[in-house]
Amino acid sequence: MFKFKTPQQIFEIGNVKVGGQPGELPTVLIASIFYEGQKIVKDPEKGEFDAKAAEELLNRLEQLRDVTGVPFMLDVVGTGEEAFKKYIDFVAEKTDAPFLMDAISPKLRLVAAQHVKEVGLTDRAVYSSINKGTPQREVDQIRESGVKAAIILAENPQDNTVEGKIIATEQALERAKAAGIEKFLIDTSIPAFGPDMGSAVRAIYYIKEKFGYPTGVGTGNVVTTCGWIKVNFPKEVRRVLDAATNAIMQTMGADWLMFGPIERSDYVFAGVAIADTFVLSAMAELDIKPLVDTHPAFKILA
Repeated sequence: MFKFKTPQQIFEIGNVKVGGQPGELPTVLIASIFYEGQKIVKDPEKGEFDAKAAEELLNRLEQLRDVTGVPFMLDVVGTGEEAFKKYIDFVAEKTDAPFLMDAISPKLRLVAAQHVKEVGLTDRAVYSSINKGTPQREVDQIRESGVKAAIILAENPQDNTVEGKIIATEQALERAKAAGIEKFLIDTSIPAFGPDMGSAVRAIYYIKEKFGYPTGVGTGNVVTTCGWIKVNFPKEVRRVLDAATNAIMQTMGADWLMFGPIERSDYVFAGVAIADTFVLSAMAELDIKPLVDTHPAFKILA
């Protein structure tokens, strides 16, 4: 393992701390809920869903957090204005975890941002996401909402190298600061499983070293786009890839990981807790100590 030379920022979003040197804090896991095609969703426009099943999924996340020491956030995916508000209200009522306001449409993201302002949830909300091309109108409305945390996307379609991602991060951070964002979660932007995915993995280290902000990646889309494993292995073996993929990112220094569907939580939390314990054990030689008494190492090595 390695210790970053640049001072590493730690941000507190709701009840979750994220960032720091490897080993200081557990890796934060982000689980997606109400995503397109999820079985519990009955009407994605009106926001009709199986509330009992959704609550059971959230309860299981809290159980896993307690057993492993791995904290979590929720990636709340909105596909309609009415639905988005209902999803946020439900999640906020059933769990104390922070949540991402995630939608392809800027209009939907801004509806969610305004909603959290109106209901007093800005301290738990993360805007997802801001990139180098976020337009000024969106920047202005994010600022007006009062949301202070955001995913900063290091996406650079013109240059997918590590250097290209660093340039994109610099530009995206400028937009985010103009929007009033103070807590930055940098996403190194891994598009899919393929030959060019390695730059997003390498970028975790280099972006943390340069900026000192909590850095991570969305690993869920990597696993789901690996056609080879889909063809050759049953579903239960594919879930092993979930654990392995996230562990790889942890050893590169990732502070947070968006692992995809909430239904995969059982497969991810245990592996992440073990990897966090390995990382802390390795960092002990570099005089790094855990900053929380809930670190997975205390659960596993007790």
